[in-house]
Amino acid sequence: MFSFFKKEKTLTSVANGKIIDIVKVPDQVFSQKFLGDGFAVIPVNGEFFSPASGIITDVTETLHAYCITTDDGLEILVHVGIDTVELKGKGFKPLVKKGDRVTQGDAIASANLELIKEKGYNTTTVVAITNHEKMRKFKILEAASAKAGSPALTYKI
Repeated sequence: MFSFFKKEKTLTSVANGKIIDIVKVPDQVFSQKFLGDGFAVIPVNGEFFSPASGIITDVTETLHAYCITTDDGLEILVHVGIDTVELKGKGFKPLVKKGDRVTQGDAIASANLELIKEKGYNTTTVVAITNHEKMRKFKILEAASAKAGSPALTYKI
């Protein structure tokens, strides 16, 4: 009824590193928003955290991607690296499983970034909101250097 009173919400950085707009991701599937709108992080270490509170709805068999349905209904894909599905799980360690409840900032995975780079893959980690049309208004907060848990995107439902 009084939607202008709805509080702005925040998705946080999933890793320590540089926060960029999804359109800058070096992969057309993400940069052209085929899987949704959002942001990415160029990580400086291999620790990854939940950008929001919700339920883990999927952990891919190859352990490089995590789906989260937030408490307010956003569907988020956290995709560690570009084309890292080809590693078939090597170098990835999930810290959550399907059905787990997470709080914003909880650790969800770790990855061996050196191994990923050695194998020729980019470590840019995408946070795509696959049902971004639910967001009435949002803003990406790009940052040259951010800590995991720092604000990365603000939105209203």
